[in-house]
Amino acid sequence: MRYQYEQIDYQADLPINIFTHTVEQFPFHWHKATEILFVLEGELEIRVNQDDYLLKTGDVFLVNGDELHFINSRTGFEKTHVLALQFDNRYFQKLGIDVEQKRFYLNSREVKEESMFVLDKIKYILANMMELVLNKKNLYHLKVKIMLLDLIVILLEHFEVPVKKSEKRMEDDQRLVEILQYMNEHCIEVHFGLQDIAKEFSLNPHYLSRYFKSNVGVSLKKYLDNMRLNKSLFTLRTTDETVTDIALKFGFPDSKAYYRVFKDVLGITPMQYRKQYRVELEKGVMKDYLSINSKESFENLFKYLDRNLDRKDVTEVSIKERETKTIDVTKYFSKINRSFTKLMTFGYAPHALRKDFYDQLKQVQSEIGFEYIRFHGIFSDQLMVFNEKSDGSYYFNFNHIDSLLDNLLDVHLKPFIEIGFMPKDLASTEDKIFWWDAFVSPPIEMERWLSLLEAFFRHLINRYGLQEVRTWYFEFWNEPEVQYFWGGTRQEFFTFYAESYKCIKAIDPELKIGGFGTINFSKHQNWLDDFDAFVQNEKVGLDFFSFHVYNLSNEHSPKSDSMLEVSDMESTGTVIQKIAESSGIMLGDESNFSTCIDHIINKIKGLASLNQDLWITEWNANSDSRDLVHDTCYMGTFIAKIVIENFEKVKGMGFWTFTDIFDEFQLEQPLFHGGFGLMTYNGIKKAGYHAFFFLSKLGEYLVSREEDMIVTKSGEDYQILLFNYSHPNNLYRRFDYSQLSSTSRYKVFEDERVKSFQLTLEGLDGEYIMKKQYVNRQQGSSFDAWVDMGAPQYMDNDTINYIKGRAEPGVKIHHISAQKKYNLETLLQPHEIQLIEINRRY
Repeated sequence: MRYQYEQIDYQADLPINIFTHTVEQFPFHWHKATEILFVLEGELEIRVNQDDYLLKTGDVFLVNGDELHFINSRTGFEKTHVLALQFDNRYFQKLGIDVEQKRFYLNSREVKEESMFVLDKIKYILANMMELVLNKKNLYHLKVKIMLLDLIVILLEHFEVPVKKSEKRMEDDQRLVEILQYMNEHCIEVHFGLQDIAKEFSLNPHYLSRYFKSNVGVSLKKYLDNMRLNKSLFTLRTTDETVTDIALKFGFPDSKAYYRVFKDVLGITPMQYRKQYRVELEKGVMKDYLSINSKESFENLFKYLDRNLDRKDVTEVSIKERETKTIDVTKYFSKINRSFTKLMTFGYAPHALRKDFYDQLKQVQSEIGFEYIRFHGIFSDQLMVFNEKSDGSYYFNFNHIDSLLDNLLDVHLKPFIEIGFMPKDLASTEDKIFWWDAFVSPPIEMERWLSLLEAFFRHLINRYGLQEVRTWYFEFWNEPEVQYFWGGTRQEFFTFYAESYKCIKAIDPELKIGGFGTINFSKHQNWLDDFDAFVQNEKVGLDFFSFHVYNLSNEHSPKSDSMLEVSDMESTGTVIQKIAESSGIMLGDESNFSTCIDHIINKIKGLASLNQDLWITEWNANSDSRDLVHDTCYMGTFIAKIVIENFEKVKGMGFWTFTDIFDEFQLEQPLFHGGFGLMTYNGIKKAGYHAFFFLSKLGEYLVSREEDMIVTKSGEDYQILLFNYSHPNNLYRRFDYSQLSSTSRYKVFEDERVKSFQLTLEGLDGEYIMKKQYVNRQQGSSFDAWVDMGAPQYMDNDTINYIKGRAEPGVKIHHISAQKKYNLETLLQPHEIQLIEINRRY
């Protein structure tokens, strides 16, 4: 039986070491630190001295300092995931608490029912410690120390046991501890061994050998080899150094000796171990903790982040430094470019034929009012546009398209039509995306495709009039530079576009043809260079350029160069997570979204054929349609922030999408499932809806624009839009949603603090009515209202109407008198948006 002393390397600035790992087997060992084990997934066998225990998922167990213990994943469980907290008992001596002389017994399986709340508090502390350390939150090292003190108080009050005076503990033999520590410090030195240790401690080598084996249970040499082996494992897992170099680096005489010890201790070869437990590093830090942990195990941990404390009010969170600003409202800079209400989007053309969809669209238009609307699938097979007969001939049917377009025009929306995807009978391959079979291939016969285009455009002109159709936009295809949306080659697409462009322009040269809904993945930027050269050579053009922006960034190296096949995307709603894992994409930092817009604009400026009117035809915080954050108050602040930073840069910004009536993948669809929409599928407004409503109320001229606010005016009336934005943490940005649950979705934010505004409005003179509308977690957020009422799975009409009421913004109205200036003070909770309208009274 092997005993080993474990030297704990505490984390910088902290008296703890907290980590998660996959347990298979860890030999008998001890350490001076107290250790708490929290089983996240699987079952764990643990032996402490001569006692055996079995732990299951959710169990907590404490190992005292210097207690000899052995842990093992129980037979039948391939992986047992455990969180381990080890803390330095010496840290508490500074506080007058001698923890080293105390003993605790904590085994959650023996905690009585009436004391379970204490166990929940321990889990809460462990989860929050881990979350703070992983995300390096502001002042995290101080917060962790506070939690550690809370933990010690709990242990002292509830789990301290008497120390048996007759108990023989390893620490009693201080000399053995000193020998083990000396071995740990020098074991990787070449030729270090028995003679060196005997000399250091003035012992006879033969006596030392017998003494060591008698007290530790194995020979000194065998223990020394085991110690060297343990130290080599991290290098073996995280570098490409040869096995021979690693063997020599950690004190083995040659690779043969290393192989022999490896097989004896671990039962496999070094190369087998490296292949099985490989971990990538980024700047010396494990790049992806999920290489040794499952997301499910972290969900089991992070559900303890909440102890019914997730819902905060103003008094429970700290106030940010007060922002004092002076604004001269008599001056203004320019007329507002209302790009934010120029364009709205939805996912799938046939949905526009549904009554519930039409009712939502009508409401959006009556309350906000957009000018254009974009969508996928104008030629989808469900609309029966292209039809092939049994004899090979074909015909066109535009009846459903007519009904669809009539519904849009009826609510005063002009079509922004995406030309695509390919009808099934026109597709040359089986490549497709989405459950409704959007075929992404080149046409099997170009002549038939061009016939479809000509018939389609002539039909539109004949039905709606040439002057009207000239005001519409026709966006050719969708993200053709990405393999999921175009199954042909790059050159095939260029030719495809050129032939289509010539066909459409031959009908009427003033029809607006552009594209291509390009998404700003850096690796695709040469696609634009090639297209620019092609169109100039072919004498075709582009009337407008469109692109998509999600807050995606290539901030870390990909795991592999492989990409998903198009067919892999038909049945999954978490495509972006799979793409991220293979390509290195993550969600960007707080400035990334606007930086992406600037990057693509600067790119286009250098390409003559593409330097036209610019449209963002899709944008959102995340391209995952099952991101639970989409339903929260965060989206209101995100929308306000992105629009205020970028509305002057483009002609139109099409938020993706206005509704959760959205079916790209066949997935479960509970009420608040994290969909893209500003409204739920049954028409309940989300917090993001109000951001667009507030933006639509902005005035005609820009007075001031700051990082977290915009001030506008119309005549002698003024509008102020404020927001309190917090950015998500690093875990979430790597598409790890383990901190999110159906009812708790705010733990992924880094800096939730109240923001105080003190605004001096110079030039405000006279009598005014000041109307403040606000959206926060208490008012204006349907998701939070749903959680407050118990998160019911099924709701009757009365319940739905109640939530709709809570989903409306809060309102406060004041009469104010101003003499040359007015001092305005207001507080915003985390993720709150406010619209303050100051209207002159005569």
